[in-house]
Amino acid sequence: MQFDKPWCRHAAVHNLKAAQTVSTTPPSHVTRPGWQIAFDDAQAARTVNVVCMKWGDRYPAMFVNRLYGMVARHTTWTIRFVCFTDDASGIRPEVECQPLPKVDYDPKLGKYWPKLGLMQKDLGGLTGLTLFLDLDLVILDNIDPLFSYPGRFLIIREWKNPELGYGNSSVLRFVIGQESAVLERFYATPADVIINTYDSKEQNFLTKAVDDVSFWPTEWVPPFNLSCLPKNRLQRFFAKPVKPAGGKVLVFYGSITPASALRGEHEPKKRVGTGFALRPTLRRFRPADWLAEYWTE
Repeated sequence: MQFDKPWCRHAAVHNLKAAQTVSTTPPSHVTRPGWQIAFDDAQAARTVNVVCMKWGDRYPAMFVNRLYGMVARHTTWTIRFVCFTDDASGIRPEVECQPLPKVDYDPKLGKYWPKLGLMQKDLGGLTGLTLFLDLDLVILDNIDPLFSYPGRFLIIREWKNPELGYGNSSVLRFVIGQESAVLERFYATPADVIINTYDSKEQNFLTKAVDDVSFWPTEWVPPFNLSCLPKNRLQRFFAKPVKPAGGKVLVFYGSITPASALRGEHEPKKRVGTGFALRPTLRRFRPADWLAEYWTE
């Protein structure tokens, strides 16, 4: 018996014994799983939760306000927009603010693990189909297809080493309470295992910890760095970023944010990773001034 997920080892014996007592009599009828019922109900009512998270001081309330504005302009569905935050000051009144869901984790894992709190059974008193969006996104086109695309758990396929099957958690869709096993598996996995196996990245762990993962169509969720700019850094310096064809949600990672892209610069406070350290100028490319049409309240 082999295990590709650490928490499986702890449950293996129990599951094996349980399997030996399960009846082989086929059910008289097939029952739809809970997530499918919630998905179908959402399609019929055209209602959905859209949630985001804001903690610490990296992003001001402006990012929440603009995210709400972009969502409202780019959907025909009825939405309940919720921001889970430790500071609701300055957030526009249309946004429902709630406390951050509690997640206990070892500080050596990093600072992004509060996202796993979205998988709680009783998240903020919400129910049903839910779309999570990071704050540093730009919505370019109608997002109704994000609510109707089939699947239990949707995430962006990570662009680096996609063959590993990891996801980028900037855009998630799930059903409230249906993925609570993720937290159980998180608490059952030692911190050192998470660091060594998942590179201490919550999105890596999350992708492998859900029971059934699907990935968004690649063209719907393009990354700014890869889809709007030349690969060659010298060419990039003189290039004007282009709007990606077919993109619905433009994703930012690394040291580029919507605000810095408008200036054609990188954000030094958001630099991640290591590499060539000599950067005599903030300039990285020509300003992506077309973003201003979309990234607004």
